Amino acid sequence: MFERRIYPLTAAPEPKPRARYAAKRDAIMTAATKVFVEQGMSGFTLAAVAKRMDLHPVSLTYYFKRKEDLAAAVLRDTIDRFAAMLDQAEARSAPGDRLATFIAAYFETRRRIAVGEEGPLAPFSEVYLIEGDQKQPVIDAFETLYVRIGRLLKSEDMPWVGAPRRQGVARLVVNLLTWSDSWLIGYAPADYARVAARLADVLVGGLAAPGRAWPRMPLLDLAEPVAENDEITRDRFLVAATRLINREGYRGASVDKISAELNVTKGSFYHHNSDKDELAVACFERTFGLIDRARREAASAGSGWGQLWLAVVSLGMHQAEGGGGRILRNHALAAVPVAMRRRMLLRFQQIANSFGGVIADGIADGSIRPVDPMLAAYASMVIFNACLPLEPHRSPPFTEGVIEEYLRPALLGVFVK
Repeated sequence: MFERRIYPLTAAPEPKPRARYAAKRDAIMTAATKVFVEQGMSGFTLAAVAKRMDLHPVSLTYYFKRKEDLAAAVLRDTIDRFAAMLDQAEARSAPGDRLATFIAAYFETRRRIAVGEEGPLAPFSEVYLIEGDQKQPVIDAFETLYVRIGRLLKSEDMPWVGAPRRQGVARLVVNLLTWSDSWLIGYAPADYARVAARLADVLVGGLAAPGRAWPRMPLLDLAEPVAENDEITRDRFLVAATRLINREGYRGASVDKISAELNVTKGSFYHHNSDKDELAVACFERTFGLIDRARREAASAGSGWGQLWLAVVSLGMHQAEGGGGRILRNHALAAVPVAMRRRMLLRFQQIANSFGGVIADGIADGSIRPVDPMLAAYASMVIFNACLPLEPHRSPPFTEGVIEEYLRPALLGVFVK
């Protein structure tokens, strides 16, 4: 007979305290990033994060004493992940390869997020709104990313790619990558690598077909009528709200702040506007109307390349010279209410489709080189949307170099001589 031995059951070893702490902190960071994406800085609270995790807010203070500490940690995590992407890019020798590697690393991260292998990235749109002791370290780390992205383009063989151009292209690249949140849903994660390669091709190779010169035609006059004297009009509210939303995000642009921007009372605000949401929708529609108007008026330029150039450069200079109050920045959609966001994204996609059509026509007539029309359309819309003065803190802002150091390389290729 066999003797049955009874072995005592042993429970799985308990996670070590340090491992439990790290796992809980990671879970808090993931939940906090999602809240940050949805609510923006002004709607970001420990209570909102705790609610998402079905916890009491007090339990979060063991890990993060204040919401400012948690917000800083969320932003630093995303900055650190971008820094790791740059580490990969900087290992390449050629500038074009470095830029393409950085873009590929970003979309590989997005693929991993889409399939659940990584947590989400926080938006950079509200970095400058952070408060607390970590404000300056976070801003410094963020601005270092721009410097490093610019250095990807540096080469002794291309001295014409100077610091102003590298600064402008770095801003374009960051805006192009982060704005992809709004259209990447149209692609399967398995196709993200192809998206990355085609966007890199647009940036490095530009859009004009070989031999096509930089046009010398007059730009479109996109100026809008301005009320005389100090009369407070609906248009003034639209300009003030656009400027404030661009600077502080949708949730940061309160009724009080918009009113203060115009030095009027809240009563005056509600005399001209139903509420902030209604004004925000009007700001988006004003922006979309301006973009659509430029595209339609540019049809007189003939070839697809001529039409694209005239619309993008006219809109870009209109934005650069407008002090931030002319075209609502793409990132403004980050924290708007979901229903409003869906409506605005649909409108954005319709306009992107129109630009894609212009680009497809340009490929057909030989004036635009063979590129992915829709990805080139998304890039074109970011070009003018992110077109701001090269030295925004200078008074008056420096706009004279915007065409040569930003718009020209953005459309002809970032290394064009």
